[in-house]
Order: sequence, then structure tokens, then C-alpha cells
Amino acid sequence: MKIRNTISLYIIAICIFSSCAKQTNPLTYTKNQLIFGSGGGFANQVNEYRLLENKRLFFRKNNDSTFIDLGRQKVKTVKKLFETSEMLFQEVSEFNEPGNMYYFVRLQKNGQAQSVVWGRPNITVPEKAKELHKHLMNLVPLNQ
Repeated sequence: MKIRNTISLYIIAICIFSSCAKQTNPLTYTKNQLIFGSGGGFANQVNEYRLLENKRLFFRKNNDSTFIDLGRQKVKTVKKLFETSEMLFQEVSEFNEPGNMYYFVRLQKNGQAQSVVWGRPNITVPEKAKELHKHLMNLVPLNQ
């Protein structure tokens, strides 16, 4: 009986820490998230990353319906990035100047989104947006 209980506990633990655990879907996630990435060019390829308030980072290409989970991020780092985005969007409500190749940062909060998109030559981009994008991209593993 003791062995059966022990085996049952191991199975439950494995399920909790593996695929039995509920996966988060960034498209239906209702809390805050930072959406960032780049796109454009001849093939109009888009690389989109989503940093959720629950510290998970996701990736998808070309608006695929499925996301790749890139893992959990550090609490302090995520908190700082969300604070930085709040400051950015207090100063810049909207900025939409895409070019052939473009970069973007979007804050989805309380069901509303604010975004900064840039890439057009000879346009002055808010420096805080470029810095935030750089820090967000530092979260992305090199092979993505």
C-alpha cells in the first residue's frame, strides 16, 4: 500500500511539472503582456514575442496560431520591463512609422493596446522605445 501511494505521488508530481500542467495561450491571456519583435522585408516575415505578466515568454512566426514557449523569465527583469513600458507609453501614446523592415513594441493592458512601430528611414524614433525593444530582445535565446 505504501509503495502504491508513493508511485501515485510521483505520477501526480510528474503531471504537474510536465505536459499535464495547463499551458498558457498568449492569445487568450487576459492579464498584461508586452508584444514585441520585427518584420517586413521581401518575404514580409514577422517574428513576434510575447512576454506575459506571469513571467512566461512566447514566440511565433508570421501570425501562426501556435506559440513556442521560451520559458519563464526572472521576476525582477519582467517587473522592470513592464515599468519601463508604462513610462514609455505615458510619454508616447502612439507612434506608427513602419518601413520595409520594421520593429514594434506593444503593451496590452486592461483589454487595450498601445504600440510603437518604426522602421521608416529619416524618422526620429522615441529613444525609450528603441531601448525597451533592445532589452526585450535580450530575453530571446540566440537560436530563435
